[in-house]
Amino acid sequence: MAIQATSKSFLGIALETTEGTPVAATDYIPVTAGSFKPTDIIAPLYDTGLRGSMVENYAYVQGRRHTTFDFGGPVFADTIGYVLAGCLGDVVTTGASAPYTHAIALKNQVASAGDAQPKSITFTDYYGASIRQYPGTAISDVGLTFNADGMLEYTAKGMGWASIATTAPTPTFSTILPTQVWTGTVTVGGTSISNAVTGSLNLVRKTDAIFGIANIQGPYQIFQGALTVTGKITFVMEDDTQLTNFISNTQPALVFNWATGSGSTATQVSFTATKGAYTVASIERSKDYVELTVDFNAIGNTTDVGASTGYSPIKFTLKNAKPSGTYQ
Repeated sequence: MAIQATSKSFLGIALETTEGTPVAATDYIPVTAGSFKPTDIIAPLYDTGLRGSMVENYAYVQGRRHTTFDFGGPVFADTIGYVLAGCLGDVVTTGASAPYTHAIALKNQVASAGDAQPKSITFTDYYGASIRQYPGTAISDVGLTFNADGMLEYTAKGMGWASIATTAPTPTFSTILPTQVWTGTVTVGGTSISNAVTGSLNLVRKTDAIFGIANIQGPYQIFQGALTVTGKITFVMEDDTQLTNFISNTQPALVFNWATGSGSTATQVSFTATKGAYTVASIERSKDYVELTVDFNAIGNTTDVGASTGYSPIKFTLKNAKPSGTYQ
């Protein structure tokens, strides 16, 4: 029996035309081994009817079935778009040739936007012994972490329909490099600063598998609810500016921008939270110099919106060689 090597695994991705109908991978995402955890979940149903014996369960049958899908790794300016669009849903792409610019914001339910749900995704998981597809996946959580000494990294969680076996594709991966945090710039309240050293950003949507009665074990729909966006930023404490933003409830605009290269090979990953409400500010003295860590909540506003208008707490901008229609 051959032992399967973790390093041989790879992850494919594709947008679906019909939710839950699997499609072949059209792109491939580099992920880290420890983050990569697809799971089939089958609800247990037990017969506990009394039969005169000291037995708890007399029969087991399968209930409803769905999947969860955890993954993550370094941020690449092209493949991270699938993750962000899978959580937020509103994508506007501009440009006639590379580099294209993709503005990704929260999709809202207006006449032109349908049901306010992002496109569902089929993930294709090759794990050596075989390969499985996880269709109908909705991205419920996205986390970004940034440390001035490292790479921009992400984690993501999804929920989808039951997995199915498929045939192995031949993967092809992007040639662009992961995003180094030191290449970024930060502005707070319109002022460029250099004393932000670490941080995190968390996008969370309550996501439910809705089950109907239709002789199908899987879900009727995976539904993504309202979005919350929170985060943390640690600053070297030069003065009271950020503490004052907290105390006075200034809610400054927060802009983090990572952009490298030029011409057709230029890449960018940036996010803007126009109303960054500081909810906690803690002075810290664990190092030789004083730091301030703030927790923030990105508040819905009419500036960070996309084509579906309404309100959005955040907008991402990506620049890469992916053409219009890649993420939506």
